[in-house]
Amino acid sequence: MRDSRDDAEAAPGRLRRLLFAARLHPARWGGERELTHAIYGTVVGAAAMAAASLHGTLPEMIITVLATVAVYWTAERYAEVLAAAVHEPGRRLRRVGQALRRGWPTVEAAYTPLIVLIAVVLITGEPDTGVLAALAVSTAMLSGLGYLAARRAGATRPPALAWATASAALGVIVILLKTSLH
Repeated sequence: MRDSRDDAEAAPGRLRRLLFAARLHPARWGGERELTHAIYGTVVGAAAMAAASLHGTLPEMIITVLATVAVYWTAERYAEVLAAAVHEPGRRLRRVGQALRRGWPTVEAAYTPLIVLIAVVLITGEPDTGVLAALAVSTAMLSGLGYLAARRAGATRPPALAWATASAALGVIVILLKTSLH
């Protein structure tokens, strides 16, 4: 029989597995720049979801979020690929590949809120409930990503918590935008 101590010891392992599954574990998006891209993708995906929820069905919301994030990713990557091609023509292919990989967290960060949206809508049948749940997850992700980015940049815990709060505020703004539009 397990006691509460066993549960307490197992909790960090479960949390690590959950964060790993959500691609938020410490080894993922290792650098400050990758975390920046993940924050950017989370905000863009959340804003697209909030806007699409005004008149869209679940499939339309999913397509809108994926297409919007893809367009933002493509535009940003194009600018970096162009710079890579101009600055070092001899090493162009390697630099282009690096530029494309570097921005990928922008797209990856949109997956988790979309999965939450789909799951909640399929369970409840309520698109608005699904959107609010997904936006809440986006806000929590923003907080965690802001904290990780600050810590990786060398901030101590109090400033990192302030950055986490500021990052979460972006999610709160999107939630307020969504609720004010309905």
